Amino acid sequence: MLYAPILYPKTYAMFLLVAAMDVICTAIILSLGGREINTLANMLLQWWGVHGLLALKFAVCVMVLITCEFIGRRKPAVAVRLAIAAIALNMFPVVVGTTQLVRFLAMQP
Repeated sequence: MLYAPILYPKTYAMFLLVAAMDVICTAIILSLGGREINTLANMLLQWWGVHGLLALKFAVCVMVLITCEFIGRRKPAVAVRLAIAAIALNMFPVVVGTTQLVRFLAMQP
């Protein structure tokens, strides 16, 4: 498995792009005085700042990619659905955060 080509490179690239957008959006919102709603992420933010959030996001991304590769070698259709679900779940805070940012900026004089 260590030398086999990755199964879904385009899907993984999209997942990592959306995950990065989540981190960037969260950092912008926090810098404008917003707060982290996710309890675990907020706890890590309080302990280690943005580095804690980055560590959490990195760990989750690695776990998703390894899980997709592991499952994909046995049940490809399930792994594709998992990867797409991971993209959708990461898109949710990006869409909500971007909407909040647009509304916040629209209210500024």
